[in-house]
Amino acid sequence: MTTILVLDDDQVILDLLQTVLTDAGYDTLIAPDLSAIPENTSADIVVTDLFPLTAYRRETALEWIRSVRARFADSPIVVVTAHADAVTEADLLGANAIITKPFDVDVLLAKLDELSR
Repeated sequence: MTTILVLDDDQVILDLLQTVLTDAGYDTLIAPDLSAIPENTSADIVVTDLFPLTAYRRETALEWIRSVRARFADSPIVVVTAHADAVTEADLLGANAIITKPFDVDVLLAKLDELSR
């Protein structure tokens, strides 16, 4: 079974995604940030918000994605963010996909299904 790690500083989003992803058949781990994840944790896919961004800054977003990538080097990364400017980044900030909040659950599930193959 595919394990998805969700990183978001909003507990409502964490709870929502845990329910949606578990109902879709994924093993789901949630955390408010990287420091809350035990070192030996592995994930097949990482879904993350861009934080600690309150206003979009490309360099800060790139730094966050690099830190997630360093920890989960072999896992695709899906960014789910309210920062609409992030979606316009041609390089996807080094992520595999960017989805804007509010997001369509079906779109997210389709992307996760695609990445889990």
